[in-house]
Amino acid sequence: MTYITIDTKTKQAKKFVELIETMPFAKILKDPNTATKKAIDDARKGKTQKAKSLDQLFTELKK
Repeated sequence: MTYITIDTKTKQAKKFVELIETMPFAKILKDPNTATKKAIDDARKGKTQKAKSLDQLFTELKK
């Protein structure tokens, strides 16, 4: 697998991404949205919910 970062601020770069999207062997992975970025950051900082069971987890999350 190869990863390429493309700054899509220019027309040329956007056209290049459009071309790649048409290729059956390529997949475009875009940046996660703000909520997902925050969740990833929180998880890395250890701000997570811990529970002994799924039922307990949902009870804690509803609080």
